[in-house]
Amino acid sequence: MRMLMIGAAVAAVFVWGCAGERNGAVFCAGVRQKLCYLDAVVPGVRTDLRYAGYDNFVGRPLAGYEGRRAVLRLDAARALAKAARELAKEGLGLLVYDAYRPARAMKDFYEWSKTPDDRMRWKYYPNITKRGIYEGKYIRDVSEHSWCIAVDITLCDLKTGKPLDMGGHHDLLDVSSATDYPGITPAQQSNRRKLRDALRKVGFSNYSKEWWHYYFDSDEPLYSYDFPIRDRVDGA
Repeated sequence: MRMLMIGAAVAAVFVWGCAGERNGAVFCAGVRQKLCYLDAVVPGVRTDLRYAGYDNFVGRPLAGYEGRRAVLRLDAARALAKAARELAKEGLGLLVYDAYRPARAMKDFYEWSKTPDDRMRWKYYPNITKRGIYEGKYIRDVSEHSWCIAVDITLCDLKTGKPLDMGGHHDLLDVSSATDYPGITPAQQSNRRKLRDALRKVGFSNYSKEWWHYYFDSDEPLYSYDFPIRDRVDGA
């Protein structure tokens, strides 16, 4: 059973007073988990943090996204590194759309859901209402992302970075985004399975409603973090 510990207060120290290790880990006294920048651990990983910009279902940067480097717990990052090395043998790489997500961003989602702002509905949730996003459990009050163990991820061409065709884009909040959705082409189904198989082998599980969402299985205690994402801390 996972044990969740609220660590927002101590986790805030990550930004201001943490030291970096040679292997990319960044950690603080009083915080049990070691955190890292993904690009310091995972070979060839590409990142495009959608919530740091305007191309997302809210249509603006979310609270806490002040940088564009993905952060993850070190054990989860090392697992992704294993997957990346195997995929590279096939000329494939990993493209990350989201990793650690500050708890304040989850609150931002909720506040946004109460507004009439529907500017991105046409692209991201064309067949449901904003209330339906919560009712359909595409967003919940808490997220594995805030525990630093989850990624929104896809496969890409290792050389060009072009994403593979998954039969629908990241954060398309629709039934067609279910990992085993039958109404896509065999090639698109194969790409979804290839991503799932690669990540399962290294300890990640998939959220079945979203082909892109994976979380790392671990018996370690979980902390909910709320420090802002920034592109640099001392020593990292």
